[in-house]
Amino acid sequence: MAEKNSTTLRDQLSVFVRLAGADSPGWIVAAIAGAVVLAGLDMAGVAAMVPLMTLFTAADPATGPTALFARILGTEDVQTLTLAIAGFVALVFVLKSACTIPFRWWLLGRTQRIAADAGTELMRRYVLSPYIAHRARSGPEIYRNVGDSTSQASSVLLGVVGVVSDLLVLVAILGVLFLTAPLVTLFTILFFGMIVMGVQRALRRRQTRTGEELAEAGLHGWEYLVQAIDGFREVRLTSSGGDSARGYGRARRRVAEAARSLMFISELPKYVLEIAFIVAIGGVAGILFMTGTQATALTVLGVFAAASLRALPTLNRVSATLAQIRSGQVGLGIFVEAVRDLDAHEPHVESPRTTEAFRGDIRLEALEFRFPDADDEIIRGVDLVIPENTTVALVGSSGAGKSTILDLILGLLTPTRGRVTSGGRPIEEDLASWYSRIGVVPQDVFIRNATLAENVAFGSSRPEIDDMRVIDALRLAELLEFVDTLPEGIETVMGERGVRLSGGQRQRLGLARALYSEPNVLVLDEATSALDNETEHRIANTLQRLSGRLTIVIVAHRLSTVRRADLLVFLEQGEVAAQGTFDEVRATNSHFERLVTLGELN
Repeated sequence: MAEKNSTTLRDQLSVFVRLAGADSPGWIVAAIAGAVVLAGLDMAGVAAMVPLMTLFTAADPATGPTALFARILGTEDVQTLTLAIAGFVALVFVLKSACTIPFRWWLLGRTQRIAADAGTELMRRYVLSPYIAHRARSGPEIYRNVGDSTSQASSVLLGVVGVVSDLLVLVAILGVLFLTAPLVTLFTILFFGMIVMGVQRALRRRQTRTGEELAEAGLHGWEYLVQAIDGFREVRLTSSGGDSARGYGRARRRVAEAARSLMFISELPKYVLEIAFIVAIGGVAGILFMTGTQATALTVLGVFAAASLRALPTLNRVSATLAQIRSGQVGLGIFVEAVRDLDAHEPHVESPRTTEAFRGDIRLEALEFRFPDADDEIIRGVDLVIPENTTVALVGSSGAGKSTILDLILGLLTPTRGRVTSGGRPIEEDLASWYSRIGVVPQDVFIRNATLAENVAFGSSRPEIDDMRVIDALRLAELLEFVDTLPEGIETVMGERGVRLSGGQRQRLGLARALYSEPNVLVLDEATSALDNETEHRIANTLQRLSGRLTIVIVAHRLSTVRRADLLVFLEQGEVAAQGTFDEVRATNSHFERLVTLGELN
């Protein structure tokens, strides 16, 4: 499972920041430098407590730690020195807090930008991954990886930087305490070190399990949400909306329960440390009074008490952050596994490699195809020529291989053997250039929640859209009458997934979209299946008018759609069983004749 991390945290974070383009050491150095400055201010504030506590024990201000302040201020007056040193301590701590605010603002912004950039890059790799790999992926899993896992990875990155910063503060404070009272400081380090290590060791597995529960419950939540939203029509017709909502609710409650558990185990060390602090003060006092004078003991106790006000919250924060890192590392591991899975495939290049356009006949040469997880070929030794500027229909029973051959022609799938060429050039040489001259009308047309014009000119921003070409494409697709009924014409928003459109209007919009790009090759994959007879007849007439001006490849079951094709190719079990005109194939192939007679092709 992706959740089971097999690499170190450092390696995982390296992948995360590299994906965001933030692997240069500049920002890391800046973060460490900021942490060092803040630690230095804390150290200066705690160090200044030593002369202050010395003054409180009525020591000679001209000797010991107060001597430096006495020389700088030019006075040995206890009241003056006390006020000056106390003011210095207050100033340092205020300055430290004032510097922390912009530093945290910058650090939070930097890590959040890294998360945004990493999530964007992960999405880019998903959309540029091979089509055959995409077909095998789970939609909810993709949403979880790009969304939830990226957020968890971000929390780990921020946590690691925060822990480093907090540890520097603790080291600085302990450094001052060690110079003040080495034996007591060693006792404190050993005591709190064992407490923290013991608590973290006890909670480590629980923190990891909580992270796994968050990831799994989040995935289940996405599954129910996608089912309810993307399958809204089916959910409504099967009266399963309540079931979807209840399933989503169960997943969200699991997330809530895991989040509560995570917050609790993140806060638990705080209470343990508070108890430990009371015990430690007693231990420190005992050591001090047994090994030194009362005045020295009181001075050191005061310094330790002041230092604890800075160190204890920091130590609590470190413990809580470690819990956040461990639970978040599950999401980070999922993110990294997704990146490695995507990196195993060559990404699609969207920019044409050359300016040379594909022209000429399309040839399928000894074409074979088998899915990676299948034993047998779906397409077997197909040799076919699609002459330029002709209309070719691919027909056959369900499972004959029509859609697979179409995907091979489109370059969405790569042949196991053989090749697809246009004008003698393999289309794989420059798929982006090949796509720039192809218009495709799928059976299920994706409609954006955007204007009609933006849906026709899919992939173009509004300033780039040629409204005259949009109108012309809509006219050819027999949609102008529909446009006249819209309140804002081509500027009317179609609604989420085209809720304003009927099935036939969606397919005609798909045809308009394909024609808008002024293609050399027009591909229709069951694009007339949802049309009424009259509209289908008008679309057939449109295709007839386009015949001879561009290459048209049609996959369809309706007789009226394919009857006038220049070449009809009848497929059986992944092979070309017959080809010729409609009448020629009907006369030479009994299976095709039977399908026509039975009305299975009508």
